[in-house]
Amino acid sequence: MHAEAIAILTDLEQRVDTSKLLYGGVSYWPLVRQKIWSLLMERLVINPKGIGTGPGAVANTNAEWPEVGAVDVGAVGTPYLGFVHPDGAAAGQAVAAGALNPKAIFIVRPEEYMDMVDGARFAKTVDSVLERAVARCPVAKIEIADPRTIQFARTIPSVFLHLAKASRGVVFDPPYRLENFDAIPPALKAAGVDIPFNEPNLTDDMGKIFYLARIFENTLKRLAPTVMFQSIYYHIVGMAWVLACRRRNVLAVDIQHGRLGPNEGHYTQLTTAPPEGYHLMPDLVWCWGRQTKHDIEVDKKPGCVRHGGIIGGNAWLARWRYRPAAATPELQAFDRYCAGRRRILVSLQPLESPIGMELLKAIMKAPKDWLWLLRVHPLRRHTMSEISDILVNANVTNVEIEQATNLPLFPLLARTDHHVTAFSSVSVEAAAFDIRTSLIGSEGLQIFGPQLARDIFRFTPIAPMLLAHIRESLVLPRTPLDDDFIDMRREAADRALDILLGEGK
Repeated sequence: MHAEAIAILTDLEQRVDTSKLLYGGVSYWPLVRQKIWSLLMERLVINPKGIGTGPGAVANTNAEWPEVGAVDVGAVGTPYLGFVHPDGAAAGQAVAAGALNPKAIFIVRPEEYMDMVDGARFAKTVDSVLERAVARCPVAKIEIADPRTIQFARTIPSVFLHLAKASRGVVFDPPYRLENFDAIPPALKAAGVDIPFNEPNLTDDMGKIFYLARIFENTLKRLAPTVMFQSIYYHIVGMAWVLACRRRNVLAVDIQHGRLGPNEGHYTQLTTAPPEGYHLMPDLVWCWGRQTKHDIEVDKKPGCVRHGGIIGGNAWLARWRYRPAAATPELQAFDRYCAGRRRILVSLQPLESPIGMELLKAIMKAPKDWLWLLRVHPLRRHTMSEISDILVNANVTNVEIEQATNLPLFPLLARTDHHVTAFSSVSVEAAAFDIRTSLIGSEGLQIFGPQLARDIFRFTPIAPMLLAHIRESLVLPRTPLDDDFIDMRREAADRALDILLGEGK
């Protein structure tokens, strides 16, 4: 289905002259591409039948933050920078790391804080790379100031950019129009895709990107970093940072956050990319290994000098693989709860019916000493109660959902005997812990071809096949699996950082 979606995008790129889709001289095609891709994923993968039409259907919703009153914050550095912080000690730590004179800046969103380290929130994808960079150069970790999210404790402190304060003296762009937008609807119709596009809304989004980019450009001018890191660039704030970096000649790097695969609309098959690249897409992608770098670059338009990959490994995985921490009280309690049982980790996807019928049958027919650890997708963490109701209604008891969802993934994998998913990228991370995966979704056939060929993963779409594969894997010795999707060399991240910080372009 991902292949079908990417084929639609590449077909559109042959029907539309994307070089003429400009807003204020900047190509808005990456934003159009992102919106089309999201809609195609919703229709073809996540919710092909429509929310609410299947048994046990649960809708995806984004993380919600509580409303709070006024928050006392103090300026960090000179007021014109617009940096603030509610905690003087944490602000001091951020300044000591180089927040006011950084060579590298790291941009983080509140929803990335899914894990706990040392009793505080840790943004695993970005923070794990920042940890390696801070020994090499001054760094700034920046978030947008929001009273709803500014107060929770971070393992690595941020400084918060107050947009109103940071915008003082900034000259903003005038409103522009979307040039040649009229070419998009007929191309969609000719490609057989019924996707309504709202020109005013798209114009408004581009206006927001330009507005934020001017503020960020001013921040970059004053901080003068060499490189900017973020993860998941494809939203208004992320694209604005990329645009600001292009204008200030700062290298923009997007850190891989999951298995991208050969058909990923935000990164691959950039068949009409201009020679100088798109202004709204990162210059480079930090890749876990050779396969992702290949997937990103193989079908990119020849001559485009940007949007390639650099291999840096999975720094968060390496953190746990090579520096295992002592078990926390939560992990110790989890070990006591699971004692004497075989642990089957199930990485659920944000699908229309997250607990499919065949998976449910397998859980119900499994040996009593098997404990199924159902890890809810980040888009569903706040809907665990609804998913639990599905299990209760089926009279299923040999499952655990809350701790399997809330505990850090890698300590959980270290305690897991087998892994099951429709097509989650946790599969390749599990392989790095020598754990085999049963794929219960057909989408996995497209995504994990190399792993299926080496029998690291196996396609098990029905309950008897799933149970048989788990039984087989449980009796096999726990030996290293032949999977090189993630570069597990200790020096991978350090080598990438040396290149990025040394060259800067």
